[in-house]
Order: sequence, then C-alpha cells, then structure tokens
Amino acid sequence: MAAPAGYGKTTVVAQWLHAGTPPTTAWVSLDPGDNDPDRLWTHVAAALERAGCPLPIDELSRVLGHRSAGAPSAVLPAIVNALAAMPDDLVLVLDDFQSVQSPACHEQVEFLIRNLPVQAHLVIVTRSDPGLRLGRLRVSHDLAELRAEDLAFTAPEAAQMLADQGVHLSEDTLAQLMERTEGWPAALYLATLSLAGRAEPDDFVRRFTGDNRFIGDYLTEEVLNRQPDRIRDFITALSILERFSAPLCDHVAGVSDSAVLLHELERTNLFLIPLGVDGEWFRFHHIFAAVARSELTFTHPDRVQPFHALAAEWFAANGHISEAVQHSLAAGRADDAALLIHANWLEYADAGRAATVIGWLESLGEISDSTVPAARATAAWMSALVGDEPALAEHLAALDSVVDDGPLPDGTRSIESTTALIRGLFGYGGPLDILASAQRALELETDDHSRFHAIAQCSLGHAHYVLGDLDQAITAIRAAARSASAPGIVRVLALSLQSFIESERGDRVRSRECAELAMAVVDARGLRSSPQASLAFAALGQAQAAAGKVDDARTTLELGLSLRRQSNAQGVWGPIHHLLITARVAAQLGASSLAYELLPELAERMSRFSEGMAAMRSREDAIHHLLSDQTTVDVLGEPLTGRELDVLRLLQGSLSLQEIASHLFLSANTVKTHARAVYRKLGAHSRTEAVQIARRQSLI
Repeated sequence: MAAPAGYGKTTVVAQWLHAGTPPTTAWVSLDPGDNDPDRLWTHVAAALERAGCPLPIDELSRVLGHRSAGAPSAVLPAIVNALAAMPDDLVLVLDDFQSVQSPACHEQVEFLIRNLPVQAHLVIVTRSDPGLRLGRLRVSHDLAELRAEDLAFTAPEAAQMLADQGVHLSEDTLAQLMERTEGWPAALYLATLSLAGRAEPDDFVRRFTGDNRFIGDYLTEEVLNRQPDRIRDFITALSILERFSAPLCDHVAGVSDSAVLLHELERTNLFLIPLGVDGEWFRFHHIFAAVARSELTFTHPDRVQPFHALAAEWFAANGHISEAVQHSLAAGRADDAALLIHANWLEYADAGRAATVIGWLESLGEISDSTVPAARATAAWMSALVGDEPALAEHLAALDSVVDDGPLPDGTRSIESTTALIRGLFGYGGPLDILASAQRALELETDDHSRFHAIAQCSLGHAHYVLGDLDQAITAIRAAARSASAPGIVRVLALSLQSFIESERGDRVRSRECAELAMAVVDARGLRSSPQASLAFAALGQAQAAAGKVDDARTTLELGLSLRRQSNAQGVWGPIHHLLITARVAAQLGASSLAYELLPELAERMSRFSEGMAAMRSREDAIHHLLSDQTTVDVLGEPLTGRELDVLRLLQGSLSLQEIASHLFLSANTVKTHARAVYRKLGAHSRTEAVQIARRQSLI
C-alpha cells in the first residue's frame, strides 16, 4: 500500500485486519533506525514472537546480531521456517516502509517475499514506492496494490464524515470540496473540523484551496491560536520531537506536569497519536507537527536549537543514542554528537550494528582537522572494521599528529592508545608493527579490567603467534580469552587463536575446548553471520578433523569459507589465518584439491609482508610438504576384498567397530580382522589415516 501522508494507510490496514475474524498479525512500525539490517530483523523477530510465531532460541540469537551480508543465508531462512510452522494464516505488516532505504534491506525483504509459505502474507505500508522489483511480482500475480487513488475519499464517504460532525453541504458545494481536496483524507478531515459549527459552511468551502499552505494556516489559526498560551507553547516545544514521553516533555518544555498535558491533548483528539499499547510514548500527526514546527521557527526561532539540545541531553542520559545524535546535530552541536558516537561505537559494533555507527559518522559530514579527534578516532575504528584500508591510513596519519593526553569517551586512555590498539588489532603494518603496537597499547591501557586492555592482550598474543613464539603467545592470548571485559568479537578472535596455538603445542583437548568456546560466544552474541566468525569455524573444523570427525570437519570448514567470502570486514590477518588453517586441515583430510585451491590466495596475501614472516612461511611450507608426500602414497600389497571395502566405507563415519559389525551382520572379531587387513594393505596406522589414504586413492 503506497500513498502520501494523510491517506489513512495505517488505519485502512488496521480496519481490514479487524474485519470479521482477525488473522494472527505481527505489526512492525518502522522508523529511520530500521534502515540498519540488524535492527530491522530484530524488530521483525520480536513482532513474530509477540504474535505467537517464535523463532528457536539459537536462531533468535542469530537475528539479534546478524550482519546484513549474511542475513538472507543465515537469518531469513529461520524466519521463513518459523512462518511455515504456523498452523494458521499470519499477516506480517511493515508500516512506514519508506524509512527503509538500504539496498541490503530491500534485498533481504525480496528474499522473504520469494520464500513466503502459503499461510504467510506480507503487507507493506509506505509513502513512496519501495526499492523492490515490483514488476516481477505483478507479472506473477503475487502483488496486490492499493495506492492514493484507491484510498481517496469518494463524495459519499466525505458526506458521511461531514454529517458525523453535524455538517451538511449542498451537492454542488460537496462536489467543489471534493474537487479541491482531490479526496485527500487529511485535508477533508481538516476541512470537516473547520466547517463544524460554522453558520455558512458553503462560503467557507468556496475559500478552501486544499493546498498545504491553507492547511498550515488552518492549523495555526484554528487550532494552535485557539489554545491557551501554555498549551500552545507546550505543543510547539514538542514539535521538534519525532516521539515523546512525559519525562522527555518535562525536560524539553521545562514543565513538571507533562503527563497531565498529554492526557488532555489525547482527550481532545488534538492530533496526538499513541505509540504502542502502554501509553508511554506518543507522536503528533506529521502534518500537525510540521505546522507546529513552522510556528515555532516563525515566532521563536531562538528556541529551536535549545530545545534540540535539551532533547539530546535527555535521550543520551536515557540510552537512546540514535535520537541523541540526531538532536545534537539539529542543535548545531556536531562535537557533542561526535563524542556520543565515540562513546557508544564499540557496543553497537560488537552487537553487529556497525552500519548504524557508519550512518552516524556520515551524518557528521566530512571529517577534517577542525573536527574533534574523537570523530576521527571512531572513523578509524570503523574503517579498520569494514576493511577500508585507504581510509584507515588517512585517519591514522591525521591522529598521529594530534596532541591529546586525556581519556576518550569510549574509555581509551588517549589518542595514542587508540592508534596503538587499532594498529595492533588489525595489523596492516605487519608482524613487527603488531608486536610494537600491542606492547605500547598495554603500556597505556594498564587497567586489566578494561576492554581495551583485553584487546591489547589479544593483539600481543597474535603477534607472538605470527612470529612463532608459542610460549609468549599462549600467555597473552589466554589472558584475553579469559577477560570478562573483552568485546564479543575480540573474545571470538582470542579463543580461535588460542585453539590454533594449543593445537601447534600438541594439546588437542584444549584446542577443541577453545574452538567450542569460540563458537559458543559466536552463537550467544548472535555473530554466526559475522565475517569475524570465520576463524571460529576454522578452529572448530581443525578440532573436528583431529578427533576423526571427518564429515563434520568438512562441513564446518565449508561454512567458514562461505562466510569469509561474503565480506572483507576482517582486516588483513583474518583471511590469512583462515586460509592457512583451512588449507592445512584440507590437506590432512585428503582434500588436496581444496588445499591447492586455497594456497595461491594464501601466498598472495602473505606476500605483502617481508619481515617477521618466517614462522608463517614455515607453516605454509608444511602444507606443501604434506601435499607432496601424499602424491607418493600408493596402495600397498594385494587389492582390498569386497568385504574389506565395505568395512572401509563404514570407517568414514562415527560408527564403532561393534556397530559396524551389527550393520554388516558380522561378528565383532571378524570386523576387527577386516579392519587390520585394511590398515596393513593401505599402510595406515589409524582409522583416520586409512580413510585419508583411501580417499586419495579414490577407493571410497
């Protein structure tokens, strides 16, 4: 349903849903904040939950932290499955869809449309055509459309509305009113309010133009100016707010009885619209709010920015950061907005909402030397996080010239600490720079309960791992992995690296435990679709392969590869470690073609660094040696018998020898004899090795 403001779109949908037997309905009222994919699907999931269509707990955790690049493959199938499980029809309403402009969000909504089960129905309510491929839906007859011409009032409908207010027009006058308003419900409603009680309504209609200027004049003269001064001042102060509650109104308008005033406005139907069912939040009708803002700007222009500043102050104090940033900018306080963004960027990024932070930064405009350093510091973090290396280099160069010894709003001790943390964590300068930066960050971030201390420890452990000093690496990386203050994405990195290090140190049990813990953090934080989770998949795949769970390992590694290929948001080292571990495990499993596919990319990525790479190149060489050794392996002795091949095929899975015996209707001793013969003929010393050799020789 697409029509301009004032056409009663939401009302029509609500009335349709409540006509007859109401279907199960999940209603999502969108706002500009929902242009962030994570927030959009979080709200959809919450609405489905309220409507009795819950996602499984583990799937819901993915919704709460998914990244937009992974949503169609990781989150939306869960929503589609939940809808398919509903026994009866369900209607999902996305209201005010014009707020959603992101191409990623549009792509995800199209995915949902393509995969809707028959009992699920999607209603989109918007002021403008959405960025969806509507033509294809029209051709396939999967789209029903209602537009402004469908929602416009007819003459009988307008006459009924007028009659309800005690207004009766002649047929000619009504036709004139319909012509001038073109059936626009909002204008007709405003005209009806104005006509009520007039001795000569026909004369008024002749002067009615139906344009926005008239509506503004009407609302100013017939509504605002008829209110007591206190109510008018209250309304105009609130007009700068997209939504408001009594405590917020008290703070902005400088009164103490906002709850009473809001109740009075609601009782008198003064364009006040409740938001939700709890009666806590409200908004004005958009047209009324626009007119009230114009009145405020015209009569008291000096109050506009102070009102925005008060709103920003309240929203920030109450944890509504997006609105606090918006009002700080409207108040002309870009520096305050930059400080707010910097104070909150890590919480949002760690929740998978980096897109929101980037949007805030864009709202600040171009970052220059005159911008507060915190803004550039945030921009540096986000550039590093999304893999924009040129922008990161520019921001770091500018920050290096900043003289600032004080702490920053996000909790870092100084600008120098920030740049050291970024260089150490993302490592674009190579192994030696990672080490030096991590050591400097630890000298500055001395509080071992700080999240930035944990980041510095993780960077230090990573540096020592890359350089091949496993003893030094394990000490630092364990400290980071154990830190209760570490952000989720950093704890995933630390646990994954610890799994790699423990494996190289020969402790397979600890390696597996760390990999499983990394995946547990991924799922608990809803990061399964985040590109940073690819290292956790690599660690888990390595642990599964070491435990002989060959099929599980292959599946896990493929998931990690798929995730890594979706985004560059891992810096330079994430892909290197992922490629190295995946290629090594692939070679160990006998998947030589996959290993050979990954090694050229690994070599290319590692080639950018010359110093401090000896240990990494030794790890790379070990994979080549493993693949080279495999090419010389031949089947030893006589060929395998048919029954030995049967046993060999079952050795691929997780069945015990006793279970294999039951499956083949043989005794356990007979299966053991066949297994020993298989090992001898293949030259293998274990079940896993026998399977690997057999696969290389295409025996299974």
